[in-house]
Amino acid sequence: MEYFDLLIIIINLAAIAGLYFLAGYATRVINTKWRICYIVPAVVCLAVVVLKGYDACMLPAYIGSLLPIAGFINEKEKVRKLSSIVSAALIVIAVPICLLNKSYRAADYVQDFKDGFECMQKHYVLAEHKGADWDELYDKYLPMFKEANREQDAIGNYIAWMKFCAEFHDGHVGYVPNNAEDIEDEMKNRLYGNDYGFSLVTLADGRIAAVSVDESLAEKGITTGTIITKWDGADPLEVARQSEYFSATTFADRDNEAFYLATFAAGVGGESVTVTYLDENGNEKEAVLPKLGSYVERAEETLKILNGGVETGHLMWADIDEKNACLRIKAMMFDTDSAASGDFSVMKNGIIEKLDEYRAKGVENIVLDMRSNSGGDSQVVKAIAEIFAPAGEHYYATDGKWDDEAGCYLTDPETGKFVEGKKNYFTGENLWDGNVIILVNANSVSAADHLTFVMQGMENVTVFGFTEPNGSSQGIGGIKLENGQFVFSNALLLDENGDVLIDSDSDYESGNDIDVRVPLNEEAIEALFVNGEDYLMQQALEYIG
Repeated sequence: MEYFDLLIIIINLAAIAGLYFLAGYATRVINTKWRICYIVPAVVCLAVVVLKGYDACMLPAYIGSLLPIAGFINEKEKVRKLSSIVSAALIVIAVPICLLNKSYRAADYVQDFKDGFECMQKHYVLAEHKGADWDELYDKYLPMFKEANREQDAIGNYIAWMKFCAEFHDGHVGYVPNNAEDIEDEMKNRLYGNDYGFSLVTLADGRIAAVSVDESLAEKGITTGTIITKWDGADPLEVARQSEYFSATTFADRDNEAFYLATFAAGVGGESVTVTYLDENGNEKEAVLPKLGSYVERAEETLKILNGGVETGHLMWADIDEKNACLRIKAMMFDTDSAASGDFSVMKNGIIEKLDEYRAKGVENIVLDMRSNSGGDSQVVKAIAEIFAPAGEHYYATDGKWDDEAGCYLTDPETGKFVEGKKNYFTGENLWDGNVIILVNANSVSAADHLTFVMQGMENVTVFGFTEPNGSSQGIGGIKLENGQFVFSNALLLDENGDVLIDSDSDYESGNDIDVRVPLNEEAIEALFVNGEDYLMQQALEYIG
């Protein structure tokens, strides 16, 4: 039972027992102050209900807590004792009612969805840009939340939110339940599907290859790099779109989705799957693979290898060799003091000092490893960009123009485009005269997207990746719901042409790109999944060198 409800039951049962014996004492030692004691259970009950809220299953306890008021109104011993007995009985009855009733203190997932949906409909700045059909989305997802509500299924609620968020192809639309740490593993087990001994990736030429392969499959002829042609008789990429895991995953750009799509197929199936593959002579063969357990661990291992960056701390340096050094940037954040003041000069000066040190050692190339950068503060973007940008003024972004009266961003009635507000710039200081390499992936999001945007095209900067950055750069806000936190893009940023900065519209193509897309080929698979090498880093340095 809930802690606060137990307070009503325990405290008031003890109080009522005391009131029962007080009834006899009060008739012998007459004093009007005893009357006040008979309103104590009601006061306790009222305080708890105000703090925790009303629950219908606790109704007997509420009534039981109010009954002793009869002893306040009528001072007869018989009335006070009888009301105490009935009161105690009602409070005790509430215990099994609460424990056996599914609706006791039930989470209202439907109301959460309605509140979050209404808030997003009013304030989601990219609704028209992405062509959101609110009526269609509401009709599609309300039944999912009703089902979660009916079953009081916290996992089902979490998954429904994930699927709803994925509809917008926006890395800034997300939901985190209050008890995320407690249900995260179970959510993944329900979504990811079954493990059949390996994961899948799509090679640059379109073929599907096995990776993260269990050693037991070697006897069947399946090893790292084996080409998989069919999954239970179907195209693996078509199978991938049937995955619950896929439907609950947000991709802001279709190219990034295509890169990861095959990974989802490897979890789809029942007790076994029939896999068609090419043997070492290029001949098609079939193997029936039994379910080994949950696909979670193998899928996460695959993604960790594909997305992994240099293994060092945030804003820490790593010496690669005598000509190359790397600054690992895991988020656009530094410390709480800098975030509060907006002054990141301490961080900036620390980077500049290290660059001076590397220059003296003869280092020529600086790698900014922003793979899986979770984003953060725009002032960090400017601070880092100022260091490496050529001297002079550089474009950062344009604010949308806000209409206080209408409570929204203005649009031009003739063109339908957003009206431009203030244009923002930063000043490059040209503090590094060597090459700058930026490494990104599809999880380099928000402020990482923005840093890539402002630095790409600078003469000394080259952006590398297997994929583009995430493709989501708008400011975010949201709403605190009863059972979780729901966030979405609500602050508008435009580019120099007055178009939405970076985020894709209904065409599902973001405005961010990279200079060199490193192909995921057989050589890459061998380096990543067999030798444990940082293939993207190797290719970037080879290209620059």
